[in-house]
Formats: sequence, structure tokens, C-alpha cells
Amino acid sequence: MLVLAASAPLSAQNILLKDGKVIVSKGLRRQGDTIMATVEIPLAATGDKEASVQTGEVGYALAQIAKLEFPEPAQMRTVPDLIVAGKLPEALAQIEPVVKYYESFRDAPGSWWDEAAMLKLEALQAMGNYKDSEPIIDSLARSAGDPETVRAAKVFMAAGLTRRGEHARAVEIFDQVLKDATKPQTIATASVNKGQSHLALKQYEPALLAFLQVPVFYPNQKLLVPQAMLGSAKAYYGMEDLVRAKAALDGLLKEFPSSAQAAEARTELAKVAKREKALAPPK
Repeated sequence: MLVLAASAPLSAQNILLKDGKVIVSKGLRRQGDTIMATVEIPLAATGDKEASVQTGEVGYALAQIAKLEFPEPAQMRTVPDLIVAGKLPEALAQIEPVVKYYESFRDAPGSWWDEAAMLKLEALQAMGNYKDSEPIIDSLARSAGDPETVRAAKVFMAAGLTRRGEHARAVEIFDQVLKDATKPQTIATASVNKGQSHLALKQYEPALLAFLQVPVFYPNQKLLVPQAMLGSAKAYYGMEDLVRAKAALDGLLKEFPSSAQAAEARTELAKVAKREKALAPPK
């Protein structure tokens, strides 16, 4: 199927077919179960010798496609920093167009919808907007083509159990996910939330082990490192290890001074100082 279209400065978005062929495209769009690729049309094919560069659309059935090769959206790098800095409305404003664009490609291999939707989810939950988070979690859970995305959805569902105080049940789900997960983001998210449940149960050692997974093994997960550092400080405090609690809080304030966790870290430091004073031998 060939449809002529006016030329436009579109970014490269190629199609890798299952037979090994690569379709060099200037843009893709979804039409039912067909991916329409904007490609250059040879002048001989148009019969118009006076025409400048023209483009047309060629359709490829989704079943033919091994992968859609989209360039990484710039927002995938900028939005995590905005969330860490607490600039949540700006983060949502940046990621929303990405989520909207890739919605039509969400079941196609190579789509950025899953990753973009999870960033939107992180921003919403950081704002405490759990109501608008629920439809996204449900959509992620239905991503049958990607088991890792389903695991990520399970983590967010279990985090809801943590918020409702159902900690033992939540920990069971986190452990199930951690047994099979492969993506650093999924593992780090599960670890932080597992730590929160253990912390609420005053199980300080397993909480500490869960939190430390992130800064030790997944330091590039910027969204989660400040949460993990704060959680580890609380676990140390619960274990009466005030020296390490203070060190973790000082490290958090040094590395992430603008994070949403920074204000709470200062409150925790005051608690540590008060506890140190109470434990100090009388003069």
C-alpha cells in the first residue's frame, strides 16, 4: 500500500522486519494492525520529473515486524532528574507527550511507551496522586508481550499494599518479583518498596539489606537512590547504629540536596542528634 505525502523534516524511525530487511523511514504511525512508514519515493515511481523530494507511506503488518527502531526520547533522561529535584509538575508536562505519542505503539516491539508510562507513574506517586496512577498500573499489568513490564506493574501494586499497611503480603510479592526480574529499574523499585515494608514492621536488618541494594548495585537509578539512602538511615537508626545513620543522611544531603527526601533527611538528623544526646554518658 503506497500513499503519497508532502515531504516533512521527520526524525529517523526505522522498521526492522523479521526477514532481516531494514525499512529506512522518516516517521511512523499506527493504523490498526499496520505500521505506516514515511519513506522517500523515487521520482520515477511518481512520474513527476519536476517534483522535488517527495515522500509516501508504505504499510507493514505488525506481524512482519521484529522491532521498531525509535530514537530514545530526550525526556527519558531529563524527567528522572526533574523528579529527583522535586519538580514534579514540570516532569509530568515533559513526559506526557511521550506517553501520548507511544500509546498507539504500546504493543509493538521497540516502543518507548512502557518506560515513559513508568516515569509518569513515578511522578504521579511522588505527588501522592495515587488515583491517577491506578489506570497506568492496570495498563502496564496488561502488557502481556513483556514479562518485565508485568513485573514492574506488580511492584507498584504491592507498593499500594505497603501504603495500606499490608506489609507481609507486599513483601511476598516483592520477593517474587526480585526472584525473576532482570531490569535494574524493576529490581531497584522492588528493593526500595520491600525495604519500606520491612521498616514498617520494625524488621531493621532485612530493611537495610533491601535499601542498600540500590546505591550499591544500581547507583544509576537516580529516582530511587535518595529514597534508598533515606530508608537505610532509618534502618540504621532502628538498629541503634547512629554513626552509620548520620553518615547515610549526610551523604543524602550532599549528593541530593534538592531531592524530595532532603527535608526529611534533615528531620532525621535532628532525631539522631537528640538520640545521641540521650545516650551520652552524664558529665
